Order: sequence, then C-alpha cells, then structure tokens
Amino acid sequence: MIFFWFLLTAGLILYAQGAILRRYSLRSLRYSRRFHKNACVRGEEIELIEELSNEKWLPVPWLRAESQLSAYLKFRGSDNFAISSGQHYQNHRSFFSLAPYTKLTRTHRLSPTRRGCYSLSSITMTAGDLLGTMGASLQVPLQGELLVYPKPADVPVHELPHHSWQGETQVRRFIVPDPFVVAGARAYQPGDSYRQVNWKATARAGTLQVHQYDYTADRTLMICLNVEDGEAMWRAVTNEAVIEHGIEWAAGAALAVIGEGMDVGFAANMAVQGTMESVRETPRGGHEHLYAIFGLMARLKLERTEPFRSLLAREAGNGSGSMDVLVISAYWNDELEREAERLRGVGHAVTVWQLPSPKELAAAASSSEGRYGT
Repeated sequence: MIFFWFLLTAGLILYAQGAILRRYSLRSLRYSRRFHKNACVRGEEIELIEELSNEKWLPVPWLRAESQLSAYLKFRGSDNFAISSGQHYQNHRSFFSLAPYTKLTRTHRLSPTRRGCYSLSSITMTAGDLLGTMGASLQVPLQGELLVYPKPADVPVHELPHHSWQGETQVRRFIVPDPFVVAGARAYQPGDSYRQVNWKATARAGTLQVHQYDYTADRTLMICLNVEDGEAMWRAVTNEAVIEHGIEWAAGAALAVIGEGMDVGFAANMAVQGTMESVRETPRGGHEHLYAIFGLMARLKLERTEPFRSLLAREAGNGSGSMDVLVISAYWNDELEREAERLRGVGHAVTVWQLPSPKELAAAASSSEGRYGT
C-alpha cells in the first residue's frame, strides 16, 4: 500500500513539474545572437555570440536553440552545440540549462569559406521538464548580417602599364608612383600610404605631409570583370571557382592601387543581390571607397546580366578621360580584342589578365601560384 501511494505521489509530482515547466519555462526568456562585427574577409576567423537570460524565479532544466545557417560558415568544434550540415545549409543547435535569474553568454568561433552576405533570420527555442519528455517551442526572429568580402589576391599590379599624353607622345610607365620624381609636398589625405610621408616637411608644417610626385600619367584604374566562364556561356556560371578567383584578383588589384593613393573603379556584367543591372562603381580614391567596392563584390550574383563585349563598348563610349583599364576574363577572342582596341582608340590603356582554367586553378591551389595573361 505504501509503495502504491509512493508511486502515485511521484507520478503526480512528475506530472505537475512537467505541466508547470512546459507552460512557464519559455516565459521571461531573452535570447539574442549576433556576429561580433558586421564584415570580414573570406577565411578570417570571427565570433558568433549567443546571449540568453532567464528573468524569472523558475529554472529552465534544458533548452535547445535551433537555427539554420549557411554551410559556408564553418564552425570550430564545441561541446555545447551540434551541427548537421548539407550542401548549402547547416542546422545549428545550442543547448542550455539555466537557473533562476541567470544570464549566459556563449561565443562560437567560425570562418566563412566563401564571400557573400549571410543573414540571421530566426531561431526556434524548445524547453521542457526535468525528464525531457514534455516540451514547448517558441520561434524568435533575429536581425543580423555578416558581409564577407572576397580575399584580395596577391597580384602583380606593378606590371600594369601606366600611360598619359605628353604633347603628342604617349608615355608608358608602371602604374605605381615613381619615387624618384618628387615635385614637393602636400597635406596627407585619406588613402595615402605612410611610405609617402615627408618627415622634414611634416616637422616644418606641424601637420602630416606627404611627397607630391610628379605624375606625367593619370592615376585612375578601371577594373572590368567578366562573369562569362566560356565563349558559349548564356546565363548560368558553370565553373564558379574560376569566377570567384577572378573576383579575388579584382579585389587584390583594387587594394594595391588604393594603397598607392590612386583612384579605382569597378565594373562587371553581374548584378548585386536585389538588382538586375550590371554593377559599376565610378573610380575614386580612399579606403572608404575601397570597402564600398568590396561590399559590391561580396554581394555579386554569379549570373550574367549582359554580354561582356557590351560592357566594354559602354566603357569606351562613356566619355571619361583617359585611364588604365584592367580586364579580367576567363577567355579572350577577336570580338573582345576589337572592343579593347576601341578603348585604346579613345585614349585608355588596356591590360588583360586571363583567368586560369579549372585544371590550372586546381594545380595553382596546391602550389599557391596563379597564371596571368597580358
């Protein structure tokens, strides 16, 4: 008889705690999830921070926070969360146990393996009783975005030809400033390299001064990137790795010339997310402009908006002054060469970097080397 009453009492207690926890465990809970910064470069390690607080007198024996994230966000291992990953998405589950009036903060380390824009949409929280047999769920909307820039490639930007018109003679020079032709000093401007600092002039003026080089050529580079991975391509990209490599070449060239105080622009026959037009950023200088270009590159969709020859023809007819044009393309043919000649005919210098084939790219990945066309 005593055993019967013991079982009955235990059953009532378990039922009562289950009913109470199921009803109240998700109340007065505050959950947030965020990246510790809004932008990073592909491959850079960043932190995903989870914060959970139980603002009531009742404990939460167990709680599972579950969300879907991109499979391109690679997490480091941990004992307090589990990941099941597919080709494009992964299911991320964190587990918690909270005492009354407790706040927990967890930091997960991850590395994006691909450029892009990654959003935190929503998370499903499930909590239950002491035995884990009864549970209640709640969906919590989240706001957060991580912009992953392409990793700038180490490119031989010093090999780009630089030109200008001096009288009636075309002068070809390297794209980097000539450190031996100094015309004086001027005030430091955002985007100037610290290697250009003129310390004697700085001491005299009391403010930071840099060398003023005597450029006989303009200091503008326009980068034109072709999304077409072959002459027969219509809309969809077949060899995505090749075009991603081209985006990183473009990022490397932009970073190098901005570091030398030059102006740089970017155009591609691709659209950014949410638009349908080919992207174009007018040449300007400074690191703020550089990160604006990186932001565009991060959001590029690998879909063709127009034939690349049309983009080059538009650049030839836009009426801008003479500048250097860097063309990055997976192939080169007579049709594109004719458009390059039109650019040269209106006063631009044109250099072509031809992207490696998929086989060459795989070989270069193992040897950390690439191939550049001229």
